[in-house]
Amino acid sequence: MFLSDDIATQVGLFALLPQVVDAMKVPVIATGAIGDARGIVAALAMGAAGVQIGTAFLFCPGAKVLPSHRAALRTARDNSTVLTNVQRGRPARGVVNRVIRELGPISNVAPAFPLAVAALAPLHAKA
Repeated sequence: MFLSDDIATQVGLFALLPQVVDAMKVPVIATGAIGDARGIVAALAMGAAGVQIGTAFLFCPGAKVLPSHRAALRTARDNSTVLTNVQRGRPARGVVNRVIRELGPISNVAPAFPLAVAALAPLHAKA
């Protein structure tokens, strides 16, 4: 989310996709919030020329993901994630963790993008 800091303006993929497909004269690739075959089929039915999945690849053997992060993703439910600026410096969806609980999901002390990642690096290394 880079066009605005107002998270209320964020539109979900499946609400936005048909509008983008109708407005564009080039193929549209759907991405975000797609993690299984049902999401792929839905995006294609809404006019996407292709689909990109992301988080699902974090379970691949070659992904350099901490076992604790992988476990958190595997057990995450609809109330396990929030929009947060704490981890990246811009609003993005993240699994609720201690940093988010203690700073709040949206915090004015979070460094701007892309500096938040480096600011959390020592904490991540300790984990």
